[in-house]
Amino acid sequence: MKLSLHGQEHLSGSQTSTSEGPLISDTLLRLIIGGLWLLDGFLQLQPGMFTMNMVNGIMAPVIDGQPAPIAASMHWIVAFTSANLTAINLCIAIVQIVLGVLLLTGRFVKPAIIASIIWALIVWYAGEGMSLLLTGQASILTGAPGAVILYPIIALAFYPRKTADGEQKPLLSRLWLRRIFAFFWIFAALLQAQPYWWQDGQISQAVGSMLSPGTLSALIVDPSLQWFAKATVHSEIALNIVLIAVFLALGIGIFFSKEEHLRPWLIASIVVLLLIWWFAEALGMILTGMGTDPNTGPLLIIMALASWPVLSKVTAPTKGKQE
Repeated sequence: MKLSLHGQEHLSGSQTSTSEGPLISDTLLRLIIGGLWLLDGFLQLQPGMFTMNMVNGIMAPVIDGQPAPIAASMHWIVAFTSANLTAINLCIAIVQIVLGVLLLTGRFVKPAIIASIIWALIVWYAGEGMSLLLTGQASILTGAPGAVILYPIIALAFYPRKTADGEQKPLLSRLWLRRIFAFFWIFAALLQAQPYWWQDGQISQAVGSMLSPGTLSALIVDPSLQWFAKATVHSEIALNIVLIAVFLALGIGIFFSKEEHLRPWLIASIVVLLLIWWFAEALGMILTGMGTDPNTGPLLIIMALASWPVLSKVTAPTKGKQE
């Protein structure tokens, strides 16, 4: 750029500006979680959700193995839902669509996040049986700790708050989100070490239970599930040892790595999560007409990307002349 200054021409020096920010900004993170709540609301409006398939296929199976007091409360929830199926299903859909719209539009973000925490706990208990965590059968392979419980955790990473010096910062820092992500892998290893998963056939049965004949999933996902179930049926002990070792390595690596060494661990985590999402979670069964959310795989991938080391963006040097 040329500027007139006393009729003389000078070459201005090169200028470089640097800005830093996370791979996924707070705004983008809010839009992603809002979009997922909206998706869950629309999935709840699928025709199959207005039949007893929702009760018999989703709610009732998670009662088995629960402690007696919890099982009793869940039996009551199942009975109440069965008697008021249409109204309850519409209520679930409306709540989740409203949460999604509020987060997508950026209106009432704080109340929406607080409401999502309360709602997530209700769905996690009543609909998912706390992802079987108290039954001795929970595993990342079956969706533990539960997708719905991850929504509000990630939401805290964009929950706006003002610090004492007037700065706007999220309630949960990206560092703490990364630590939670690391703890998840360690927790996944502990779940996989439960006696239930050392029994022959449990992994292959868990995978086989995700088969959905007569649906779109049968064409796209089921061939992979069938192959994996057959491939693991005679080597489950070895596979379980590998899973525990991989989960522990990822958790320890992410927790203790410095910023400059963190990316490979996060990339490895994303690869493992994609494999689990496809070969064990069957894409959250969203292609079956009965899926209520995309399951934990995508949520944990979002958490990994949100935990990515801060990026530095350097603009190109600018040159100009002054006259």
